[in-house]
Amino acid sequence: MLFYVQMRWNHEGRVSLDELWEIEAQETVHAQETIDSGMVVGIWKVAAQKRVIAVVDCPTAEELDRTALGRLPMREYLDFEVVWPLRDYAGFANDVNARYRV
Repeated sequence: MLFYVQMRWNHEGRVSLDELWEIEAQETVHAQETIDSGMVVGIWKVAAQKRVIAVVDCPTAEELDRTALGRLPMREYLDFEVVWPLRDYAGFANDVNARYRV
């Protein structure tokens, strides 16, 4: 299942900038591993903002929760602003053409 995930860094007053960069360096390694595994379809840093967005392919919402709250190196410093499950548009189009009748 695909999810759109929007995260904001929440580190002010919690860690120094040097500590933040150390944690973020660990996060970049983790991000590459999840891209290589196919779990992350795409990830982007929003220019001029303390915000990252990603499209994530997780089998369930529970697995996304485990990753977000337990596996991410930045988990203590990320606010998950938006998490939207994404539906394949072709499947939606099929339902529209069938008028949602099965």
